[in-house]
Amino acid sequence: MSEDKTPVVRLCHILKWTDFDGYGFNLHGEKGKTGQYIGKVDEGSPAEAAGLKEGDHIIEVNSVNICNENHNQVVQRIKAVPDETKLLVVDAASEEYFKSNNITISSSLPDIVHLRTPATSGNSNHVEKPSSEESNNSTNQSLTNNTPTPTTNTNNTTNHENQNNLNLNMSAKELRAKLASRKKYDPKKDYLDIKKKYDIVQKL
Repeated sequence: MSEDKTPVVRLCHILKWTDFDGYGFNLHGEKGKTGQYIGKVDEGSPAEAAGLKEGDHIIEVNSVNICNENHNQVVQRIKAVPDETKLLVVDAASEEYFKSNNITISSSLPDIVHLRTPATSGNSNHVEKPSSEESNNSTNQSLTNNTPTPTTNTNNTTNHENQNNLNLNMSAKELRAKLASRKKYDPKKDYLDIKKKYDIVQKL
């Protein structure tokens, strides 16, 4: 290995994003080799953001060595923790260096490069909007505040009712008689006969 290419082991902590489906990488085995390798890494994916590269050899999944496990076992280990996984990986050149120097690759090695997916994707310029219910409540509140409260003119209504009540088809003589009867009314001396009482009630 050339001097400018320092062998490294990477611990990639991959977190799922709400706006991306899955981790964004394929897992496959290579003919004539044991273990599992990283296939295609999707551009702009959580896997790419965590430093995972195509061709990386997976050494550990969530701190467990999987070099002797089959494809299905490795997949289950990756899925064991919801929405995140930790993969200890090494590229082909670095792996060759460690093997040639009889160095066992594990998470206990010094100078492991720790990489982690950002909490949100770089394309996620998310601005929270109020829910439709909150928006409706806000709109309703605004309309309520801006809507003038109807006022009822009690005096006008009362006057109108009084005008209706006083709209009597009485002659001047009958009106004077009525007023005179109110002034001179004595419960003990009721000069009005039943017919006259009936007429006044009807006119009221």
